[in-house]
Order: sequence, then structure tokens, then C-alpha cells
Amino acid sequence: MAAPERTARIFVGAHATEKLALEVLEYSIRRHTQLDLDFQTIDNSLAPIPTDARFLPYTNFSYGRFAIPKQAGYTGRAIYMDSDMIVFRDIAEIWEMPFDGAKILVEKVTDGTRGKGRLTAVMVMDCAALDWDAAEIVSRLGLDYEYSELMSILPLLGEGDLQDRLPVGWNSLDEYTPETRLLHYTKIKTQPWVYAAHPLGYLWVDEVKRMLADGTLSADTVQEEVASGHVRPSLLPELGLSKHTGEVEWTAEKLLKFDRRAGFVIHKKLIDDMNAKEKARLEHDRTSDPDAYWRARRRRMWRNFYRHPVRFFTQEKLRW
Repeated sequence: MAAPERTARIFVGAHATEKLALEVLEYSIRRHTQLDLDFQTIDNSLAPIPTDARFLPYTNFSYGRFAIPKQAGYTGRAIYMDSDMIVFRDIAEIWEMPFDGAKILVEKVTDGTRGKGRLTAVMVMDCAALDWDAAEIVSRLGLDYEYSELMSILPLLGEGDLQDRLPVGWNSLDEYTPETRLLHYTKIKTQPWVYAAHPLGYLWVDEVKRMLADGTLSADTVQEEVASGHVRPSLLPELGLSKHTGEVEWTAEKLLKFDRRAGFVIHKKLIDDMNAKEKARLEHDRTSDPDAYWRARRRRMWRNFYRHPVRFFTQEKLRW
């Protein structure tokens, strides 16, 4: 068996609003490894976007993942990750794992992740064994599989091609334990760059402080991301980059209050994009089968009313 390449190719799916999160992830990976890294971002520009509203991608990199083997020249291996993560161990631990007949390796299923499906937000991929063509894969939507099925990747693989053999901790979902090698901030409304009170947000903020201290990240970059609405304004005083820094002891509650006063809206662009796609899907359903659409909408509205009786009248999405 040939030894893995010493340059680890890492492909990261990221929304345009997640520039800072992406830089923090890359820094955390480099800080813990001696491997050379070829760090690349991917998005849906690498694949055609379906015209059928049912198949509009949930994220702006949902289909980009399928272009990774081609981007790698159908040779060697690659690692795929989402951008909403930070790493605490040497990436070589998974980069150098033998495939032993598998085409994709993901984290072992544990009691904490059982029932959540295969954890494909972190994958080690044998690009030489994956003959994927993103355009061809997308063209089969609605014929060979539905969107949710494709996102599991299983329709593209045979028996034994996907194996959960990566060590536990390489995709820890919003938890930090002695086993955690990679922390995945999965809930977009509480990710620490947009929400000041995530219980594990300090780990991400500490990484940003290291970057500022060693010059990897500039204060100007942080301020630009805040000005763009991609990052919470309270990150500036928390990092000592604001005239307000020394005014108070910045507890999570005070940081949240600071963001409210600044009129900050969490992931506004990202959530607006998601809502627009969901509306397009619902409109497709309404025109293709009106009776089924209205039955489903009535059920959904009543369910949302009982679950969220106050927010039902203030949040339009609950009334769709």
C-alpha cells in the first residue's frame, strides 16, 4: 500500500458570509499538524443548479462536494469539511488512515450520534476510486433519488464504499470532551461568530485571539466582517478591538445586549437565502398539485400554531 501524500488536500464548503469562520478553521488545522496543506473552498459554482425548485441546494456548497474528486484530478485522497468547525488534533490522524476497500471514511457512530445518519460533514475521500461527475449526479435528481437521499451520498455508493472508521471525536456535534478532535458548531443561529452565548463559543474566540496575537489575522479583517453583517458586533469588544472594550466586564448577557442594540441579525444573508429557496419549493408544490399543497400547508400551520402560539403571528415562515 502506498503511503498517503504528505500534502493534505482539504476541501471546505463555506457560504460567502463565513469568511472569518473559514480562516479560523484553516488556522486551527495548521496549528496542530506538520503536514503541508492544500486548502481549497468549494461551492455550487462547481455544479449546475437545477431549475426544478424541489432540488434547489440547501446550502451554497451542497452540490459542490460532488466535484471534489474531479477537482483532485481523480487521483489520491482528499478531506472534505464544513467551515463551521475548529480542530484540536493533528489532521494526519485521519489523512493517513488506510481505506482498506472503502471509498469514503467518516466518523464512527456513537451513542451520541446514533440516529443522526452518517456524519458526512467530515469525510476522507479516495478520489482515485470515486468517478463522480457533479453535472451527471445533479441531472439524476428526481429520477434515481430525491434531494434528501442525495445529501446522504448513499445513492452514489455501493456496499462497503462508505465506512465509519474515523476515530471518535473527528465530528463532535456541539460538544467538547477529552475525545473531541474536531468541534462542529451545527446550529447556525448559535454559532459563536454570530451568537455570543454559545457554551463552547470561548474555544472559537480563543482561536481568534491566537490569530490576532501572532499576526495571522488582522483587526481590520474582523472589523470588515462585522461591518458586512457577517459577524456579531460584540466580537469587537470581546477581542479588545473596540472603544467599548474597557467599559464593562463583558459577560455573555452583556454581549448579547450589545448586539441587540446594534441591530445585528444573525446570519441574515444566509437565512434569507434559505427562506427564498424554501418559498420556491413550496410554490412548486402549490402549482404542481394544489390540493396536496393546501392540505400540507394547513397541517403545517396548525402544527406551528400549537408549537409556537406567540411567534406564529410575528414570524411569517411559521405561517407558510
